[in-house]
Amino acid sequence: MNQSALRYFLEVARTGSVNAAAERLRVAASAVSRQIAKLEDELGTSLFERRPRGMVPTQAGRVLASYAQRTALESDQIVNEIRELNSAGRGLIRLGITEGLAVSFIPEMIHAFRLERPQFLFDIRVFSPAGVVKAVQEGEVDVGVTFSVTPEGGVKIQWQRSVPSYAIASPDHPLVGRGRVEVSDLVKYPVAILDDAATIRRVLDMYCASKGVTLEPVATSTNIASLLALCGLGGAITFSAYISVRMAVRDGTLAIIPFSESRILERNLQIQTMLGRTLTQSTMDFIRFLVSELERPDATYPSSLPGEAV
Repeated sequence: MNQSALRYFLEVARTGSVNAAAERLRVAASAVSRQIAKLEDELGTSLFERRPRGMVPTQAGRVLASYAQRTALESDQIVNEIRELNSAGRGLIRLGITEGLAVSFIPEMIHAFRLERPQFLFDIRVFSPAGVVKAVQEGEVDVGVTFSVTPEGGVKIQWQRSVPSYAIASPDHPLVGRGRVEVSDLVKYPVAILDDAATIRRVLDMYCASKGVTLEPVATSTNIASLLALCGLGGAITFSAYISVRMAVRDGTLAIIPFSESRILERNLQIQTMLGRTLTQSTMDFIRFLVSELERPDATYPSSLPGEAV
């Protein structure tokens, strides 16, 4: 199949419109239409359903889109590998991450990695958990790092581990240092939580419903950084995995309140890549670097908690 035709087809599949694809490709819409028609004639089947609101890939179209996407990514990989050879190993790694991991963990990892290999470049994109999966599936990013509560299709799990979450508060909060608490103890104090697109919110809501506990947050947000700032000021308690706040905990600006039931807010922390995609050596090196850090006992669990040993 003609590579230009595949490129035109893939852009229509992405945008759902011949005109939008033509605009992004900077070609005439008629040229895009001709290439789609040639592909359909060559394959002997329709690749799109023509609907009033746009072009929707048929089953055959979805199969071809998956192939075309892998072909485009493999071409990018070859180009990147050649560029790395010609620039003393310089490589670009595109990361898709959730905001909780963008607060401190991923910046820490990039900094540590670049101390050893300063030639590497990073493009960091922050999404919702579902957005990370979609970006990995569509090849928008090379590596996704996210929390998950359900199995995901179309991605390869390079590493995963179930990690707990904790209540997070100011170090001088009355519950800090009292040992393990029940969620029902927390609701006596102001609570701030993420919206229901966040995996931590979903597992928290399920647990509260099972225990008959009602949360009445003083603040909700799509932004974990704003909630952590509110907690640091003493204005509320929020909920987070340790890995998202470990730098602030080490610095003493935030503290952890552990739960009596340690497994109530567990989620899978995952490193994802696109299923069937071959990655560049630089990308695999960074994944191995992440895994080596995540395998450390104190990476996802605090080494100590106020008022008790862990």
